[in-house]
Amino acid sequence: MQGGQHYGHDPARVAVGAGTAGLQVAPTSQEALAAYRPVFEANRAFAEQSGLPVVFETLEDFAERSSALIGSPQQVIDKVHRYHDRFGHTVLHVQADAGGLTASRHRASLELFQAQVAPVLPRDIPDPPFAWEPVLPFPAPTQETTRV
Repeated sequence: MQGGQHYGHDPARVAVGAGTAGLQVAPTSQEALAAYRPVFEANRAFAEQSGLPVVFETLEDFAERSSALIGSPQQVIDKVHRYHDRFGHTVLHVQADAGGLTASRHRASLELFQAQVAPVLPRDIPDPPFAWEPVLPFPAPTQETTRV
């Protein structure tokens, strides 16, 4: 956090966040890859047609090396832990858009993440070193702000 210190921020009060490039949690890695394959292929085709660089040639490489969380609950937990060990993040932004998944697969993935992944992460990854509250406290209501 030397950059934050340079700008006058206390490193003890800085939260490091990590984001994800996609989410597909399924009971097995094979099911997760099969469900996400059409999304990956569509995104890859779009990149090729648009003249954008294709960074990941295969879904398997994308699932392994990108920030996407694709796999069984345990694989997703392990990947988040690997990223935490490397980057020290205490905040995780999970890509929760359907992104081409069917509504039922999308919902099933989110429910599995919530039931089997989300409860495990706070046990091993500490909360940010500060209380969660608005940066600027909300002003107390006044007669003018409560008038309809």
